[in-house]
Amino acid sequence: MKGFFITGTDTDVGKTFVTACMLRTLTDKRIRATAYKPVQSGAQWRDGKWVAPDVDMYRKVINVADEDGCTYLLKTPCSPHLAAKIDGVTIEPDRILLHMRRLQQTHDFVLVEGAGGIAVPLVDESFLVAHLAQLLSLPIIIVARASVGTINHTVLTVQYAKSFGLQIAGIIMNGFSTPKNEIEQENIRMIEAMTNIPVIGEIPHMTNFLRGEIVWRKEWWQ
Repeated sequence: MKGFFITGTDTDVGKTFVTACMLRTLTDKRIRATAYKPVQSGAQWRDGKWVAPDVDMYRKVINVADEDGCTYLLKTPCSPHLAAKIDGVTIEPDRILLHMRRLQQTHDFVLVEGAGGIAVPLVDESFLVAHLAQLLSLPIIIVARASVGTINHTVLTVQYAKSFGLQIAGIIMNGFSTPKNEIEQENIRMIEAMTNIPVIGEIPHMTNFLRGEIVWRKEWWQ
């Protein structure tokens, strides 16, 4: 079984969008794949029930039920540790591990999307997104912006991930201009030079990931 843990340099950096783009690539190659959001805060009330918005994005590519795509669905749009406290929920990492193992039994590739950035607390200060990536034993992919400010955010995220001994498979940069401008091109060069981690994907700014042109600089699905 192959898979990645997808994290980001910040909240709203485009992790869910990138995860869906990766899922689209896998399904296009006829690989049995799914995406999984262990902890989702900011649930939305629709048609008489709470819905996971990130799983909704996955559903544009594959058929997945909320209970299969998410273990903990929390209502308040804030850090998961606080959202769980507000909802009176206890997040149990072993339950997430069991959920992922069930997905591994029925799929050849599992994309696990973290919450926010890699230092976001899931339980409290003793169990962060980085600890979850360790527990699941998956190489990580870091999603970063293409715009100004991304060098600092990305380098810090890489260094923090390395401090946990995490294997970093690559960086995917999201939101490029078409064509890329000089600043964006230099961001790629400098991030690779400073981190020694390859930028494996370039995703332009687009509204429909099912039709947009994605540039994969490495065949990460192999």
